Amino acid sequence: MPIMPLPNVTTADQLLVLRDPPWRHELWRGELRRMSPAGHWHSSLALRLGAMLEVHVRRHRLGRVYGADGGFLLAHDPDTVLAPDVGFVHRDRLPPNGSRGFFPGPPDVAVEVRSPDDSQREVAAKVDTWLAHGAREVWVVDPKRRTLTLHTAHAAPRTLAHEATLRESAVLPGFTLALAELFDD
Repeated sequence: MPIMPLPNVTTADQLLVLRDPPWRHELWRGELRRMSPAGHWHSSLALRLGAMLEVHVRRHRLGRVYGADGGFLLAHDPDTVLAPDVGFVHRDRLPPNGSRGFFPGPPDVAVEVRSPDDSQREVAAKVDTWLAHGAREVWVVDPKRRTLTLHTAHAAPRTLAHEATLRESAVLPGFTLALAELFDD
C-alpha cells in the first residue's frame, strides 16, 4: 500500500481533527511531521515509565501524567505542537477537567524514549525545543544503551547508566527510578 502524501495541516486546530491512521503527527513551526508507530520495546518502556510516574503523581497529588497521544501547544503562528512519549504537568498548571484541545504550553517533565532511527541531532533538537518553551526537565531514555539523560535549562545534562537510580528530579519530589527496574523484565 503506498504511503499517502501529508495532509495540508499547518495549525494546531487542523492537527486536532486530523485523522491519518496509523500515523502520529507533530507540528513543527507550521510543518506537519508524520511519525511511524513506535516499536514494541519503545512502547513498552514508555508505558512502564508512565505507569511508574502515574503511581507517584497520583499518590502525592502532584498533577497529571500524559501519554504519547497528548499534544502540547508550544507556539502560535506558526504553530508548534509536540507530543512526548510521557509528560507530567504540575497540578497548579492544569486546565479544568474536560477541557478540549492541546495542552497550552509545555509539560513540566517531557520524557522522550529514543527510537532506533532517531539521530542524535533530532533528539537534541527536541530536547532544545522542550527547554526553550519552558519544560523544566527533559528525560531522554535510550533503550539501546540502557541510559536516562536528564536535561534542564540551567545545568549540564546528566546521564545515568543501567545500574543507577534517578533521585534528584526537582519537579517530582520524592520520585525515584531505578533504571534496572525500567529496563529489566
